[in-house]
Amino acid sequence: MATSGHTVKAFDEDLGELRAMVAEMGGLAEAAIDGAVQALTRRDTEAAARIVQHDKRIDEIEHEVERRVVRLIALRAPLADDLREVIAALKIAGVIERIGDYAKNIAKRVPLLQDMRGIEPLAILPSMARAASEMVHDVLNAFAARDPEGACSPT
Repeated sequence: MATSGHTVKAFDEDLGELRAMVAEMGGLAEAAIDGAVQALTRRDTEAAARIVQHDKRIDEIEHEVERRVVRLIALRAPLADDLREVIAALKIAGVIERIGDYAKNIAKRVPLLQDMRGIEPLAILPSMARAASEMVHDVLNAFAARDPEGACSPT
């Protein structure tokens, strides 16, 4: 990577945009998990349909992250820590997209469970979803803070 101030500043801005996009995806995925589980436990088909629809935004952001990562690698040729951060953003975006898909799949099951009252396993789902959301939130915060120990530490 060139060492001119302008190039470094532009690269830092590109990294900041990647971090922001990953953070936005993470927030949407957290909300999707929470919303899908709430829709499931309340058997709210309208809320479930909104979760399915909103998953498209997570997919769009992931595609934009992929596009920007390829562009950033091609134009800036990052090395060492910078390259690791760019690749981490790419991989995290893929995982977050999958989380969004899981939330969408939960939401798609809501209409199927409409008439099934008193299913005991549903009682534990909200606490499991909360735990999963907290883990996603903590890891995304660690990524944003560039804190590898925080990403690996159990809460």
